[in-house]
Amino acid sequence: MVRRACFVAPPSRFVQKRVRVVDASAHAGRVVSRGRPARRWLALLGVAVLAACDESGTEVGAPPVLVSLTVAPLELTPPFSPDVHDYVIRCGPGPNSLQVATQTAPGALATLQMPGPPTRVAPDAVSLNLNEDDALVVHVTADGQPEEQYWVRCLPHDFPGIRFTPHPDAGTAAPSWYLLGNIPAQSHETGFAMVLDPRGTPVWYRRVSPAGVFNVDRRSDGSISYVANLGYYGADPSARYIIQTLQPWKTRSLAAVGAPIDEHELQVLPNGDALVLAYSSVANVDLTGLAGYGPNETIADCAIQEIDPSGRLVWQWRARDHVDPVRESTGPEVYPVDGQSVIDVFHLNSIDVDDQGNLLVSARNLDAVFYVEKASGKIVWKMGGAAYSKDGARIVRIVGDPQTAFSRQHDGRLQPNGHVSVFDDHTAAPGVARGVEYAVDVQAGTATFVWQYLGSVSSLAMGSCRRYDDGVRLIAWGFSSQPTAFAGAFTEIDDEGRDLLDASFVQGDATYRAVRVPLDAFDIDVLRETAGRP
Repeated sequence: MVRRACFVAPPSRFVQKRVRVVDASAHAGRVVSRGRPARRWLALLGVAVLAACDESGTEVGAPPVLVSLTVAPLELTPPFSPDVHDYVIRCGPGPNSLQVATQTAPGALATLQMPGPPTRVAPDAVSLNLNEDDALVVHVTADGQPEEQYWVRCLPHDFPGIRFTPHPDAGTAAPSWYLLGNIPAQSHETGFAMVLDPRGTPVWYRRVSPAGVFNVDRRSDGSISYVANLGYYGADPSARYIIQTLQPWKTRSLAAVGAPIDEHELQVLPNGDALVLAYSSVANVDLTGLAGYGPNETIADCAIQEIDPSGRLVWQWRARDHVDPVRESTGPEVYPVDGQSVIDVFHLNSIDVDDQGNLLVSARNLDAVFYVEKASGKIVWKMGGAAYSKDGARIVRIVGDPQTAFSRQHDGRLQPNGHVSVFDDHTAAPGVARGVEYAVDVQAGTATFVWQYLGSVSSLAMGSCRRYDDGVRLIAWGFSSQPTAFAGAFTEIDDEGRDLLDASFVQGDATYRAVRVPLDAFDIDVLRETAGRP
């Protein structure tokens, strides 16, 4: 039997190609063309690497086994293993000249798809050029066996480096996708929305903004939502949330009505409406008695808006109607908008919705979370912050907390058991950032400390804490107050507080929020095919 290196070039979505069979032993360099039907997912051209074939060119032998894969001179991440099917290489701008080599088990056929024709076909390697965002795919097949695919993505030069550190001795969580964005610490990086696999490999990503990305999340219809880091809140009237449908590829944007949208939250309700935050400046507000401010100040008034799918405003709640900034603001901040100093007295940063449609709202500059009855708009109860409520809400005292209370918190969430969790940045208090949970008894007016997981330093801003049905919690650490000492992106822990996984950005990028979804939440082929798409 004649043994040959077989080359298959499937059709591209751009250019129709034919199958090329290269006889590397007896007829080196001779190309024979044969027709081959297109395949649904194909978006790349193909070239061949080592395979065992009979005289007719049909693959024979053992089940598909890829023994080795190298992409020189770049390094595969993670290191190659036959049971790992998604990899990245860190590419530079422009064409990256690479040598791809494989070794298969006897009788298995390995074919390589890539964007563009091969520059050389040799018995031991293929020379090719890959540009940023390109993928090459190794297909391993054998008669009667299912095909295996190995994807290698050419990451762009400005994609942040990611480090995953699992702690298997402590245990492992169910394999999941992790959704997050980065706020770059280095000028050569860009903000990307990304979906990481259980090994930390970015299987899907999209370039968003040099300033970074906030609030990457999966919507119930399988789309991915995110927003560019907008900087000062309310300063960009053109700001939009992006909701990206992957199949079919469809991008839509969401804006607030009558005011600039804020990046902190997007909640899509069962009826299809969206809850967002919006900021508008309000002049001539009397802040006498608050931190030395006077009677004619301009404040950032934060609103919660419900917007229907057509973009129409159907419900709105304004902070200044229900919160007294002088008596309730505990950490006002000043920032410039259009050359004017605007005082951020409320700084709402999360919304959660219960089964009745009522809202749990976190307000960083009140050091409080509060529960809003949607029908009336009134704040029913308030936990943390000043012991006063303009709405006459029930003041819920924090009891038994070893750190007394939370400070400049984010991501207030209602738990199924009635508890409330927050990410406590601990910005304005001695101590470290943490995830913390309380058992809230509104009738008794108490929020009893039940759980915490401590970080190593405080956070200046951002961060999240989520609990999932399997008891696993995911804590994103936000913007570290001491990035040279600690710059972790997120930590995954079990219900007993054991550290299962630590993830970080190599250059110390910050993370606004991280969420975790099960593997069946996405079709991996769709993620792969749409990764890096403009």
